[in-house]
Amino acid sequence: MSAAILFNYPEFLVALLLSVCYFLLGAKKNAKAAMLPSWLTEPATAAISCLPPSYVGWLGRLQTYSGWRTNTAFGALSSAKFYPPCLVLFSAVILPVPAAIALSLLSFFVPDVIMIVLSKRRQQQIRDALPNALDLMILCVDAGLGLDATLQRTAQERTPTGQALNDELMTLSRDVVLGMDRERAYQELYNRSGVEELKSFASSLNQSAKLGLSIAKNLRNQAEFQRTKLSQKAEERSARLPIYMAFPLWFCIMPALMVILLAPSLIVFFENAPH
Repeated sequence: MSAAILFNYPEFLVALLLSVCYFLLGAKKNAKAAMLPSWLTEPATAAISCLPPSYVGWLGRLQTYSGWRTNTAFGALSSAKFYPPCLVLFSAVILPVPAAIALSLLSFFVPDVIMIVLSKRRQQQIRDALPNALDLMILCVDAGLGLDATLQRTAQERTPTGQALNDELMTLSRDVVLGMDRERAYQELYNRSGVEELKSFASSLNQSAKLGLSIAKNLRNQAEFQRTKLSQKAEERSARLPIYMAFPLWFCIMPALMVILLAPSLIVFFENAPH
């Protein structure tokens, strides 16, 4: 068997990588999809746990930020990182050893990329939904509800865009109701999400509780600050567009435009030029 077999049929490798992506995405949306047997997840978990603690902790934080927090989540992620590279190593039978090792490393880090994308997307959803949630909290406080009841009422507003933020607020409300110290509960809110805006929001609530400040006024300031920050980020992204457009403009559009404009003249010139 030659190495050309894999290059003639690359769909096998593509199918393997797509199956890993489908497994991770499906396991996050449906916890039952991640219920792998223990005899399959335990060896993978033990192998991944042997890696540097900083890397293992980083994987755990990515899972937390992406909202994948079931008891079997780390075992499922470890299986997705451990077994596909082992299977890809068998391609050394038909591939050179360096190529097989490179493909194995690629399949090992594919779950990391997926988790990074999921965590970034969830964090952005929280940032986008925070100003509207603050407006709802202001209405609840003005109506006479306490802070705990306000958090519960806001978390019950199930909207597609604010699902991630509602889940975090519901967890915060449950922590406070179960007797956790407010300052620690606010800190855990930031640790679960990794969103700096929530850290600022939690700090403002903590200061209001300690100093006896008006919660409604504090929430209004937070809502205005968050909207200003979102608009500034949107302006920053729009200011980057000319830089992003420079490459396709000069290396893709301009050559084609020059050919269209100059080709007829060049053809006429060379046809009429004296030989």
